[in-house]
Amino acid sequence: MENRIYYWAGFLIYSLLVVVVGIVIYLRDRRKGRRYDNRAFWTADRRLSGYSIGLSISASMMSVSWSCVYDVQLFYWYGVGSIWLLAVPWLVTMGGFYAFVPLFRRLNVFSQPELLEKRFGKRARRLLAPTLILVFITWAGAEIFAAGILIAPFLGISLPWMLFLIALVVALYSFTGGFEAVVSTDKIQFAIVAVFIAATAAVGLKAALHQAGSFTNFWAGIPPAPKADANLAALFSPGMALIGMTFIAYLPGWLVETDVWVRFQAAATNREARKGIGVAALNSFVFVGILPLFIGLTALYLYPPVNAQIPDKLQDASLIFTVLLQEHAPTAISLVLSIGLIAAAMSTVDTCGNVVALSISYDILEPALKKKWPPKRLNRLARLVSVIAIGLAFVYALFTNSLWDIFYLSSGLLTTTIFIPVMGAFLKNTTRMQIYLSIILGFLGTLTGYFLESSHLLQVFEPNWLAATGLGYILFGFLLSAAGFWLGKMKTVQSPGSSGTRPPSVPFPLK
Repeated sequence: MENRIYYWAGFLIYSLLVVVVGIVIYLRDRRKGRRYDNRAFWTADRRLSGYSIGLSISASMMSVSWSCVYDVQLFYWYGVGSIWLLAVPWLVTMGGFYAFVPLFRRLNVFSQPELLEKRFGKRARRLLAPTLILVFITWAGAEIFAAGILIAPFLGISLPWMLFLIALVVALYSFTGGFEAVVSTDKIQFAIVAVFIAATAAVGLKAALHQAGSFTNFWAGIPPAPKADANLAALFSPGMALIGMTFIAYLPGWLVETDVWVRFQAAATNREARKGIGVAALNSFVFVGILPLFIGLTALYLYPPVNAQIPDKLQDASLIFTVLLQEHAPTAISLVLSIGLIAAAMSTVDTCGNVVALSISYDILEPALKKKWPPKRLNRLARLVSVIAIGLAFVYALFTNSLWDIFYLSSGLLTTTIFIPVMGAFLKNTTRMQIYLSIILGFLGTLTGYFLESSHLLQVFEPNWLAATGLGYILFGFLLSAAGFWLGKMKTVQSPGSSGTRPPSVPFPLK
């Protein structure tokens, strides 16, 4: 591709900018004597504003993998009805967070594993953390992969090298600046990504209108989506079974999603936390709902499927952004928008990597080492783990090829393994054994169910409507998690306070 040097210049300048942000935060903390304060490293000292939180959450959701590839891909696959497969569940989740923020913040805990330790002991914390590690390594790896396949053609390098460069830059500023660097760069990335998605929608719509002659002709000329159910209204084109299973798979797990949790826990006040959720919800409506819809539909019009087969150059609709920019955007605009792709990628990679590092260091290693190691050594460990987390995501990205399974399986694990134990922490009489069995059976049941579903063995026992979705393993895992919670009640081993009282040291608003 011509003008490759300009794309390289844009990538390097942007990368330098975010790395400098991390260094500035490191030097400021060093000057103020907080360089080895791990609590500040992980929580940004609990002084974030609502706008910082909202823009950070928005930047994470407005990612390459979610908004710029998967969301647009869904609208291409199913048409308007795809709103039920991502945008609507996410907006409902934002409403749930807004309602529960005061309750969640009253607990004075920063992570869900720490929440379980407060009530059920250290073993519960260690049991829950690995699921979060797996889920967020998966999400970070998916983001690196999705960004790599879109950006590599602009820079003219191989996919593995592109994946490595993205991971390297994120690792550098995560190492120096910690969680505050993640949030600070997210604000920059949000602005760039917002312009990127809006401009790409404008490029696609302009090309479609030029070809159609008018908006009416364009809208009337949108061909049938390749995976839509022709027997249903356009609004429900994915099918009621898939829509219903998507809500089951996503909503419970997203309501206890760690990357959102840690952001509103880092807010200065409840009011600021709620303001952040409101800002994120508004941005999600525009940048996860409306604009990806128009991008997907314009791509459907410009590159119609033939006999339900997606054109090869779109690669199963995952390269819509790249093709639109290459074929319909002037070079200058294409250059600016390619930087938007980079920003979108890094905003999610750093968020997911931060959760992985938090779960490994804050929830597993630091509790065991804090009485043996001095703060300086613990802080070095935290920073090193931040780099290792991005490295694990990079390795995962090298072996990734499908976002569909990634997002349903990982979100499903949040639902089947995290949701019931976290909700159980708010019930007076929950026992330790209930938490242990719910985590173990939910985790193992989901992975086993996924293997059986992939091998077409689970479908033998499923009704046709469930088998057609390919998501029965999530229901299987959730039922096992619920069964574990019920079986644990039958045991005599109970948590502190399970008889109806609780230790004074546990600040839980149980009622």
